[in-house]
Parts: sequence; C-alpha cells; structure tokens
Amino acid sequence: MKIELNKDLDKEVYLTFNDAVFCGADFGKKICDFHPTITKENHSEYIDVFYKQNEREILETLAETQKCFSDIKEAVFSQLLDYFNFDYSNQDYTCYLSIFDCNPRYLETKTFQVFYKRSFAMRKEVIVHELTHFAFYDFCKTLDLKEDQALWELSEIFNVIFLNLEPIRSAIGEEELLFYPDLKEKLDAVRRIWDRKLSPKEFISESLDFLRSTQ
Repeated sequence: MKIELNKDLDKEVYLTFNDAVFCGADFGKKICDFHPTITKENHSEYIDVFYKQNEREILETLAETQKCFSDIKEAVFSQLLDYFNFDYSNQDYTCYLSIFDCNPRYLETKTFQVFYKRSFAMRKEVIVHELTHFAFYDFCKTLDLKEDQALWELSEIFNVIFLNLEPIRSAIGEEELLFYPDLKEKLDAVRRIWDRKLSPKEFISESLDFLRSTQ
C-alpha cells in the first residue's frame, strides 16, 4: 500500500464536505472545529499555507503511518481471506494523509484519506476500516449487487462487526465504533443476523432484505 500526500485532493474534499451532514455525522463541523478560519473563498490558499507551515509534522506523520499499515496488515488480510475466501493483500491501495477529519474512500481507485492528526491507533483503525470496505464491495460485485443506500448502510455496519473480531481489534488497539449515529438500531438487528453464522452470501442477502424493508 502506498502512503502519500495529495494536496489537490484535500482541496476537493473541502469543497465536498465543508457543509456536509450525513446519517447523523456532521463533517462540516469537524472541518470547522480544526480549521475555524477556512472558507470556500480562501480554501485553496489556506490549504497551501497550512501544508507549508506544518510540513515537518505532516512528513513525520506520513513516515509513521507506514508503520500503522505494517502493524495491521497481517491481521486484516488474514481475516478477510478467512471470511471471503479471497486474498486481498496483493491489491493496489493508496492512503493519502489529509488535513481534514473526513476520511473519504474512493472504491473505483481503491484510494482513501486518513486525517493526519488522528492518533497512531486511530490511523490504524481508518486504514483497516477502508481496506475492509474495498474487500466487502469487491465481494458484493461477485454477487452482482449494485451500490445503493442499503448496501452502503450494510458496509458500515459490517465494519463495526468485522473489525471487532479479536485478531483485528488487537492489532488496532482500539474498539471499532459506529461512526453514523443514525445506524445504531440497524446495527443491533444486523448483528443478530451475523450471530447466526451464515455464509457471507447469505449474511449479505438477509441483511440487505432487512435494511431495504426499513427504507
């Protein structure tokens, strides 16, 4: 996995998330809390200056984040292989450090962002979270499933369940928590389906049936 900087992507992310609220998560507030003086009008110059003024810290975090990946890769890829019966470790992934705490992922390019101010353990969490998303969606493609609201909800719920499996949780050093508050009740229901120890195909099918029935 490559770990890089992408200042231009940060500029795009700011414009996308500066006023975004989704499923109970207020991305705009998270941006404003850390960057209270950034605006749509000054965002490009602001980001250029921020990168320059904080270059040393950002580069040190960039180097350290490679160890984040080293710490978790064996656990996550082993568990993904065990569950989906496919080795995802040879895929091309790119992690971009970001100055914004939005942490988006892009399925089509298998790229994602990690907020550089997150703790070492929480950067590991984001990396595992996004790698699991990529594997989950790749598996869903083999089932000819198209992305919709229910599949997105299941992807987030699946991560909370899967990333709290003991080998992964131990490698991260933190509990995986639900990021979207509006999914709490659905998580509880899908967890009951998971507890029946179905095959991945059966689990996804039954979970999607449930989630679609709630929309």
